[in-house]
Amino acid sequence: MAVVAIVAAVAAFWVTINAKFLAYPYWLAVQKADFILGPVFVGLYWHHRRPENRLGLMMIALGLIFIPYILESMRSPYAFTIGTMVEAVYIPLALVIVLAFPNGRLDGRAERLILAGVVLGYTVPYLVWLLVSPEQLIPRLSLSGCRVLCPHDPFAIWATPAWYPQSVDYLRAALIAVDLATAGLLAWKFVTGTPPRRRALAVGAPIAMCYLLAQSTYQTVQLVEAHFGGASSQNLNGPLQWVIAACRAAPWYGFLFALIAAELFAGRVLRGVVRRSLGRPSLRELEGMLRGPLGDPGLRLGFWRQITRDWVGHDGAVLEAPGPGQALTVVDRDGRPAAAIVHDVQLAEDPELLQAAGAAALLAQENAALETAWQESVGELTGSRARLASAAERERRRLERDLHDGVQQRLVAAAINLTLADDAGDERELHDRIADSRTEIEQALGELREIAHGIYPTALARSGLSRAFGWLAARYHGKLVVTEAAVGRFLPEIELAFYYCGLEAVQNAVKHAGPRARIWIRLFIEDEQLGLEVWDDGRGFDVARAQGGDGLQNMRDRLGAVGGRVDVTSEPGKGTRVTASAPVRKPPSDATDETESHTVTLERIHSR
Repeated sequence: MAVVAIVAAVAAFWVTINAKFLAYPYWLAVQKADFILGPVFVGLYWHHRRPENRLGLMMIALGLIFIPYILESMRSPYAFTIGTMVEAVYIPLALVIVLAFPNGRLDGRAERLILAGVVLGYTVPYLVWLLVSPEQLIPRLSLSGCRVLCPHDPFAIWATPAWYPQSVDYLRAALIAVDLATAGLLAWKFVTGTPPRRRALAVGAPIAMCYLLAQSTYQTVQLVEAHFGGASSQNLNGPLQWVIAACRAAPWYGFLFALIAAELFAGRVLRGVVRRSLGRPSLRELEGMLRGPLGDPGLRLGFWRQITRDWVGHDGAVLEAPGPGQALTVVDRDGRPAAAIVHDVQLAEDPELLQAAGAAALLAQENAALETAWQESVGELTGSRARLASAAERERRRLERDLHDGVQQRLVAAAINLTLADDAGDERELHDRIADSRTEIEQALGELREIAHGIYPTALARSGLSRAFGWLAARYHGKLVVTEAAVGRFLPEIELAFYYCGLEAVQNAVKHAGPRARIWIRLFIEDEQLGLEVWDDGRGFDVARAQGGDGLQNMRDRLGAVGGRVDVTSEPGKGTRVTASAPVRKPPSDATDETESHTVTLERIHSR
């Protein structure tokens, strides 16, 4: 469309400046080029910014219809007459665009009556008038006027009737009446409209009214001059021909300025709302913040609830349907509905403002959701740390108790036997004391081995998770099957968390799934995540009714400490599945050395 408009405008300019029979060829050349370029380019921009509004397409059509207006710059009577016919078509099309501004629709009966009036009262009579007019109806002081006489009308098939002068007066009077009615309707819309409508009309409507009033004034002066003549009308004709020439091109530029003003206003509203949103207002407060700038005291916000597939308001209740004089506008995010605004129906004439309000609402909602999630995460982290600290303290006391009651007592006994061996009276007593000391030391080493095994399983320390789960499966003699085991070593805290998570899940399955249930383990790496699945074909349970026990909470705490998560799914009669995942992090070299050193220490304890 842009290329067609540019080529046509260049052609119009070139043909017109070379039409020596015209009174103002250069000024008319600029006007004809503008009549094509102006509506097309403004319409393209309008359609780009408001694709659902038909006003942009209407302006593009108006500019393209003006292309045949080039023919009025040709000497040929047929071409010239066809070119003048375009002006008769231009007037109703221009009025349609003025009446359809800013929503691109003719909403009321008054608009349709005015359109019918201009078509039936001016356009059709003008085209019929050409059949009886030997001369063109072009005022001699118009930019389209000729130097002496314009080419004759080749379509005139009858002789000039006696009522020819009255027909000219009628056409001018009809055009004056239509222009004044349109201007009055625009003024009535502005006066009786709501604040959103007045804001939408504030820029474009006054410029369109200037065109209507200039055209009606020009026709009035021509009508007065035809009947009364006089110097006063002659003095007005000169300035008016330039005023109407400028005003005829003004409406579409007024609509362009109106669109730019609406975008700037929407930007100011969005900036102000975002700045005030830094105070973390509630959704109810956000509604109040938007009602003022949008000029709609009844505005309501809603957000899409995917589960129930409905809109919910700030109070959690389902958003009520729009009432009389209201409409609902949906704001999408990533191609899906995210927010809804119930607003004054006339706010639809300012879609940029609605989109800005929707963006501000979504931003506030997401900030509130992030704040809630952050608070929950902080609370969960605090609780998890407290539980881990408590568990660590209990484990420390258990180890202290086991060492004190077991290993320490046996080592003390061995030390006593060795002391008594120094005082032994004969060789046999010495041998018995040494043998008793050896027995106490061996038993102490055995108990120390069991304690060390509880701290860090031997198979896990030596070979990692794959070997540890294989060793675990061997303990259950075919009841537990490892279907997949990813090979590799990870940070010690990750391996320990996954091992005890799997161990807890297996023990829960053995305890609750039933004596005939089978259990499977799968350890895998997917999308840079280490995953663990433990599932069984046992009794299952209702997860919604079950209360999470200490075992499940321990699993979540362990995985949460390494950035992972645990999920449990189950249904009665369909078994249970425990799924754990955490980001894969390979151990650095120093951590690997530390792990190997720890493994060597454990192996020395076990090797005795």
